[in-house]
Amino acid sequence: MKDIFLVISLLLAVGLSVVVVRFAEKADKAGKSLDEERYSRMVAEETLQKKASELMNLHDQLKGDQDKMGKIEDILDEQKGINSDLKKQYDALVQAKSDLEEKLQQVLQEKAVAQAAVQAQAKEASSAPAVVPVAQGVVQTAVTGH
Repeated sequence: MKDIFLVISLLLAVGLSVVVVRFAEKADKAGKSLDEERYSRMVAEETLQKKASELMNLHDQLKGDQDKMGKIEDILDEQKGINSDLKKQYDALVQAKSDLEEKLQQVLQEKAVAQAAVQAQAKEASSAPAVVPVAQGVVQTAVTGH
């Protein structure tokens, strides 16, 4: 009976050893799986931090670009105002030029009329017979030329 107990104990010990080895293998696999998951989470967390940092940088760049756009819009509005003022000044100069050209035309017409009147008076004066005093029987010759 002692031998039977010994055989049963040995079988029981071998069975328990197999079960312990299997549980140890499963525990080792579970530990490796847990380590892999921890590593994956650490990598994911680092990636998330990097992306959050990039996102903050992009937000800062966007804000800076929006500020620049606002300044550019202000300058554009200022330039539009300047262009509008220049257009008004140009229109006023064009109008003044037109007025001066009209006045010049009037003055030139008045000058032409005055010159025509002077020429008419000169013709009248030259066509009138010139009276030369008669001295010792000289005949007057102003118009004929003889």
